[in-house]
Amino acid sequence: MSNTRAVEALERDGTWAVVRLLLAAILVSVGFTASARAADDGPLAEFYSYLPAAPELRLPEISIPFWTDDLKKAKRAYRNGNYDRAIKLFRRSSDDGNIVADWYLGHMYRQGRGVPRDDATAYSYYNRVADHYDPDEDDQNRLRIIVDSMIRIADYQRTGAANAGIKADPQAAARSYMKIATAYGHPAAQYALGVMSIKGQGMKKNPQQGLKWLMASARKRHAPAEAYLGELYWEGKLVRGDRTRAVMWYILARQSARPEENPEIFDRALQLESNVGQDERIEAEARAKVWDDQYPAKRGRSASND
Repeated sequence: MSNTRAVEALERDGTWAVVRLLLAAILVSVGFTASARAADDGPLAEFYSYLPAAPELRLPEISIPFWTDDLKKAKRAYRNGNYDRAIKLFRRSSDDGNIVADWYLGHMYRQGRGVPRDDATAYSYYNRVADHYDPDEDDQNRLRIIVDSMIRIADYQRTGAANAGIKADPQAAARSYMKIATAYGHPAAQYALGVMSIKGQGMKKNPQQGLKWLMASARKRHAPAEAYLGELYWEGKLVRGDRTRAVMWYILARQSARPEENPEIFDRALQLESNVGQDERIEAEARAKVWDDQYPAKRGRSASND
């Protein structure tokens, strides 16, 4: 079976069996909006979800005992963009051994929020959180924080960070991704395994398996996986070139992405849409709606109470 047919079969498993029945109605009724996913800086907003996508999926917000007064104040300052105050409060909680504060500090140093970007410090904070990993952890909120930090560490291992003295170790990254993907179905790990399988990075090159990993991640609405599939269809690499499918995947990626995390997705989506005709764009929007109905992106998730 060709790669294109394999991917199309995977698509049909999810939604494409109903496309022909719904397309005519959707072409009339769909009103695509280009608005990005609503901003939410609540404690789970930046976390990868490693739960299977489902129409009614709602991740619980963190409202557990380790949300101390300092952490609550820090979270409020963070959400309001007062990063100077947030980082002072997070550091104080971190000194008390709070892994939520460590996770936030890792994120702030990784993205340069309130501090100069410092990958070495971010990596150190993520390691502090990951050190608490216990496969028998009963607290799912705590486990989410830890697993997310393990993903961040693997991301650094995969590419390296010369400015932080972190050497690339794709084999170690691949082992971590495989562990997390198989144990938790984590979409970021599935995405990374897909790209690494396609490129033969840290593992034997296996494009067909890579496409399967990408589709598994895309079903959980992981924006980078959706965008990667869009690029493959646009360039006709590994799959038969299909501009409509390419735009469809970028529409979905834009729905799933956060502008501050993946601004390039929004730029590229606009670029592709401007290079297709109206009929192709309408069909892409219709297909995207069918996919989104079955595998909805989480939009407008409310923040937890302070």
